[in-house]
Amino acid sequence: MEIAKLGLNGRLGRILKNSPKAKKSLVFQSLLNGEDISLDVCSFEEVLPYSLLSIPISTITAHDNIWIAASMLSRISDVTNNLVVIEDGFPIGTIDVQQIISGLQKNPTTQYFEESASKIMNADFHIDSRNVNIASVLNRMSKTNNHFTVIENDRKNFSQFSIRQVIEIGSLCRSDITAASMPKNKISTFNRDDTVGDIIRKLEQDENRFLALKDDVSFVSYEVLLDRIKELNGCNNDRLLELSASTFKTITPTLISEKLTLAEICKVMLNLKYPYVMTQEQIITPYSILDVICKEI
Repeated sequence: MEIAKLGLNGRLGRILKNSPKAKKSLVFQSLLNGEDISLDVCSFEEVLPYSLLSIPISTITAHDNIWIAASMLSRISDVTNNLVVIEDGFPIGTIDVQQIISGLQKNPTTQYFEESASKIMNADFHIDSRNVNIASVLNRMSKTNNHFTVIENDRKNFSQFSIRQVIEIGSLCRSDITAASMPKNKISTFNRDDTVGDIIRKLEQDENRFLALKDDVSFVSYEVLLDRIKELNGCNNDRLLELSASTFKTITPTLISEKLTLAEICKVMLNLKYPYVMTQEQIITPYSILDVICKEI
């Protein structure tokens, strides 16, 4: 399938109609009382009361090294996109894949992975209660590009809300939004002879957080990149950023029908380790889902 066929370099597709009906098109049935509610008035407690409790934060300490953080994030990428750094049982920071890879770019040696995780953690993160308005959190995620928040259940008990839970919210909605009606993204590309360093620089500039292989329909993302770097670092390789991109495993998004609804798309994505899907015309990412939801609330 040619890249042009996917509309990867074309204009944005049809924008969702800005009518009163469309603005209220996301409807949920409350898991607490069975009533229909619109997302703009929901709390975490109403939308994901059981899921949040079953997904505790994944933690490391400030004394653990970056190698431990990289290994953990690689294993749990199908559940969350962040680790929470704790001290005396309380969150003091978060670490995501992008932070690990950006740090490697500044110090591209095997010694980098032996450094303390506290050196790369983000201390500017959010802790919310289960009763916070979920629309405000989603809008904050979209505007700040920080797709993670810690949910405080009580003083020593925390849950997490990441991009994976955004997909879960999408899977719970009743909506007439379909794949065909979602905006189309312009996709950045990379070449087989690019280096790992080239790919990192391109990923940092791309809001979709993934790149398409030129003249192909396979992709790399931060998660795919981390998996490969972790394997190569085990060989004590101090020239990771100079390696050819041809050594990478790429992913092929799952092909779906453009007639699938938002909920159906999200249900497919929840079953994928790398939650990217495509129609004949476009690529849909978890961040596409976040943007669509935020436009509707």
